[in-house]
Amino acid sequence: MPIKSAGTFLRISEIASEFNDPAPHQMSEFYRGAGLVNDVATNSAIPTSGALRFGEFYGAGNAVSAAATSGTNVDVAPLFPGTFTNTEAKILTIASPVQITGNNVALTVPSNMGGTLDIQNAGNVIGSRGNAGNAGSGGNGGNANAGGAAISVQSNGVTLNNSGTVSGGGGGGGGGAAGASTQNSSQVNFGAQTFSTTFGWRQQFGSGGSFQNNTGFINAGGSSLNFAGGTTSTTQLNTSSGTGAPARINRGNPLGDGPVTTAHNKRYNLAGGFYQQITNTPGGNGGAGGNGYGWDGSSIVTAQSGSAGSSPGGAAGGAGGGAGAAGTAGSNSPGFSGGSAGAGGNSLTSPGSVNYSVTNSGTINGTQG
Repeated sequence: MPIKSAGTFLRISEIASEFNDPAPHQMSEFYRGAGLVNDVATNSAIPTSGALRFGEFYGAGNAVSAAATSGTNVDVAPLFPGTFTNTEAKILTIASPVQITGNNVALTVPSNMGGTLDIQNAGNVIGSRGNAGNAGSGGNGGNANAGGAAISVQSNGVTLNNSGTVSGGGGGGGGGAAGASTQNSSQVNFGAQTFSTTFGWRQQFGSGGSFQNNTGFINAGGSSLNFAGGTTSTTQLNTSSGTGAPARINRGNPLGDGPVTTAHNKRYNLAGGFYQQITNTPGGNGGAGGNGYGWDGSSIVTAQSGSAGSSPGGAAGGAGGGAGAAGTAGSNSPGFSGGSAGAGGNSLTSPGSVNYSVTNSGTINGTQG
């Protein structure tokens, strides 16, 4: 455990015991980073050269070291059995070509850590890819997912010394919107039609046999039209279809409904006419978004482009983001919206109350949050 705090006399034998130095002892053996004394935050007061003073060793300690191997979703705590929660300084080495990946976060430092931790990375620490948004089918494109973080720091006292690569996953691309549906109409001319539920004409009479109105109907070709008006001598009725285009029916022969003095309807066949047949054409599907860069559960994948939408009018999906970068949103169509892009994964992430430090001579992709 670390050397005692300032306030009592410190002997060279106590320093030697902490740093496992066999007798005889000389102060020149205890420069920081020279072999016995690890170059970690706990020992920052000890010089790397020049004069050494006993007071510079108060609170210093011999670090506990561990080496990480390649893996997925790595928790740092089990790498320091029996010492992770203690006050000892700790060093985690990630040598090249070790690769640590995550289905979300690749490497996690839990909140119950004691002392300090120096992560010395020369390998690769890579978060998960952000999955793409689904293609729009009859509606909006699907929203994409964010990339995963490379390192999650949940405890104070962590330093990252990076000479390798630390990358958050790329965000996924949003799905493209489906194309807008279109409606077309064309005039249908028809000849004589027998009275039925599809075509017909009625004259309506009230009590005492007094004429009241002519009505007619067409239920065909996607149209449901009603006609009304005229007198007993009217033989043609007109109306507007749902598209605003005209429709017409001509009165044909009566069905032989006899005259009565009570309220009744007299039915007629149709002699012909025309109406507008309406055709609805759905829009094409949008294109799927592209997946982002990062770990996909089996390997590291590069960012993918979004797919083109299908005809008519399907919009393209957005591209997935590169390492630590956001994807792009799916494209809109006149009828619907493209899906939103996934955010890029952080290189390092932590709660607001936690502080860490970074020294970098390698590559770091993604926000440090």
